[in-house]
Parts: sequence; structure tokens; C-alpha cells
Amino acid sequence: MILALVLAACTDPPKPTAAPGPARHPPGSARGPAGRPGPPGANGPVGASGSGGALQDPTGYPGFHDTPPPPGPAPQLGRVPPALRVTDESTGGFRAQIEVGADDTLHLVYYDHQESGDVVRYRTSTDGVTWSQPEAVSPLTGRNWGPDIVVRPDGRVWVTYDHAEADFRSQTWFRERTAAGWSEPVALTPGGEHESGSGHIAWAGGEDVAFNYIGKAMGPAFRFVANWRWRRGGVWSEPVAASDGAVDAWHTNVMSRPDGSVLAGWDLGAGQSETTLYVAEGRDGSFGAPENISATSFPGERVHFAFTADGRDWLTWFHKVHGSPLHVYARVGKPGAWETAVDLAKGLGGYHYDPFLAAAGNTVCNVWGWQGSATGELVYSVNRGTGWDPPRQAAAIGAGTPELPSMAVDSKGNFHVVWAQGTRGKTNVYYTRLTP
Repeated sequence: MILALVLAACTDPPKPTAAPGPARHPPGSARGPAGRPGPPGANGPVGASGSGGALQDPTGYPGFHDTPPPPGPAPQLGRVPPALRVTDESTGGFRAQIEVGADDTLHLVYYDHQESGDVVRYRTSTDGVTWSQPEAVSPLTGRNWGPDIVVRPDGRVWVTYDHAEADFRSQTWFRERTAAGWSEPVALTPGGEHESGSGHIAWAGGEDVAFNYIGKAMGPAFRFVANWRWRRGGVWSEPVAASDGAVDAWHTNVMSRPDGSVLAGWDLGAGQSETTLYVAEGRDGSFGAPENISATSFPGERVHFAFTADGRDWLTWFHKVHGSPLHVYARVGKPGAWETAVDLAKGLGGYHYDPFLAAAGNTVCNVWGWQGSATGELVYSVNRGTGWDPPRQAAAIGAGTPELPSMAVDSKGNFHVVWAQGTRGKTNVYYTRLTP
């Protein structure tokens, strides 16, 4: 395997010389700028039992798949090439993330399932058909989940991932890949009796990195808090809390705008219920006050972003009603000045979840998971500036359900998509290319 000497050093969880301390809580971090909680969840607020994290399936496979989806029309198959399986059937793959480099090389991270644990892998391709041999980024033992990836214009690659112990103590780690190989892992979240996850990074110009994650002290009495850190001049800031822990935070995300600023998001609420969506702008090493998106639209979770050439920001998220994911929203504008949200799932049956946006010029593509029966397929819709096209199926795999797509754009305007598809505990990573 490539870089065998470096990877051999990672067969045990890396031990940092120093890890960051718990996040500080600046004024105004409590549940948005107004300091008030969002609407109660469909299953009620978190009670005395504390964090809703105890309700989550550690495999990452959503519980709603066990309930029959609502009936209704299904999206038709679009004019798309056949989906290609990237991972080996024996080990599978989950939580794929894709980026496109300056030379249009595709860069992929995901984790697979080995007898020794879950291992984060990195691969590249020039055509989406032939992929390089997997390189291990994480330790080769234990639970290594939730990778994210950034590809710099100079070809350097940044990857984060979460390493969890058997008792769910966990940290997020950062590594850089250059022509010389992989750097030593750097701990981005506190060690010891802490949990962290949902870590995402964004390039913020030069050597700057924005990092967002959720974390909490171990134990059900503590709730997850949304946090951020920033690397400037090679130095990481201490963690700063963006929520106050009165209710759990979930699903952070952060993405780079063309001007070097970033947009981050997360949601707050009880586990397995409606949650309140927030976004915040970041620039010059810090984030501004969070904006409650749900206050002017709808509840939801897993916000993702795209940025068009005309300077507008695009948001997408999905909305569970009584635990069932029924709506995928898209919204365009700028912080504090958003247009009305559009429900891309309107008129269709089934479950709709895990949307992801990407933009090529002023054309925006949204992909998400759809489940119409015991199985489902990835679907997509395109907006070329005149409204959203009717959703179409992006693949016809015919088995299992799609999970957590990721998408990136090349210099020719093609949208490269990866996602996991399968059943609980057994999924593979698939790839397709959309050319609107």
C-alpha cells in the first residue's frame, strides 16, 4: 500500500502532546442571536435524561428506514450514466466525500469496515471509472468515522476524521497530504472524557482553515454543543462555542465562498425530532452571530451550501415531521436577506433526506436520498436560474437505500457525485456524473 511506513505508525490511536480544552462560551452563543430556543421538536423537548445522543444509531443508518414511507408519485429516471460501485463488496463503504482538484482529478474519502475496525480511506481518479488503491488515513483499528476533505489549489489535501473508543470517547483529527506523504495527525477536539463528531473543514484562503464540530463531556447529562476553531498563521485558536448546550446541537457544516469567507451551519433540538436550523458567516479568523433560518422558513437539519457566480448563497436542508423526512428545502439569498424556501419534494411520495448542493457558474444542482418503498435511489434537481427542474432519479441500483451524498464540480461544469447505498451495517460507495 502507498505510504506504508507512515500508515504503519497509525495502527494505534494517535496520542497528541496536547489537545485543545473545552470550548469557551462567548456572549450571544446561546441558541442564536435572540438567545431563545427554537420551536419544540415533534417528540417534545429533551427531558431530564439529557442528551438525545443516546438515541442515535452508531452505524449512522437512520431509523426511519424501518418504517414504510408514505405513498405517492416517484421521480422518473433521468438521462444519467450507470452508477459505478467504487468500494469492494467485502468491506463496503460509508460517508463518502468528494472534491475536485485544480487539474480535475477526483479526490475521495470514506470509511470501510474491517474486522479490526472502521478505517478512513483516500483515493483518486481522473475519470470516475478507475480509482487508485485505497490509502488509510485513520488508525487501522477502532471506530474511525465522519471524514471530510478539502483539496487546495496547489494540490495539497486536508482530511479530518473522528476516532471513537468503544465507550464513545472520541476526538476529531486533522491530516495533510503533500507530495511527501501524510502528515502526523493533529487533535482538533478535546481528549479524555469527551465526545466529538460532525467535524467539517473549509479552506479560508492562504493557510487558513475553518473547523466546525459538535462536542460534549461524556455522559447522558451533558448535551452536544456546536463549536468552531480557526487556524491562522499555522496556529489553531481555542474552541469557541456557537450554542449553549441547553439543547443538543447536530450536523455542523462549513464551506468556502469564492471570496475566502465561509458559511457554517448546524441544527439544535431533541434527538429524533424537528430541529432548528442556524447559519453563521465566518471571515478573518472568527464567526459572526448565528442566524435562525427556521424562524423565517421551516425546521430542519443537515444544512449544505453552494455559492453561485452572481454572488448569491444557496442553502438546502431536510425536514422530519414526527420522525419522518418528508421535505427537502432550497433557499437562496444572503444572510439576513433570504428568499422564500422551495420544497423540492413537493408532490412526490416517499422519504426525502440528506440533500447536498453544488454550483457551476450560476447553475445549481441538488442531490438527495429518496426512499419510495423498501428500497430507494439517489435523486437530483437542477436550477439554471429559472427555477428547479422536476426531480429525477440519478441512479437505478435497485437495492438498499441511498445515504449521505457528496458532490463537487469540475472545470467543465460536470457534477461528480458519490454516496453510500445499502442496508444497515452493509453499504457500498457509488459514483456517477451529472451533466445538466
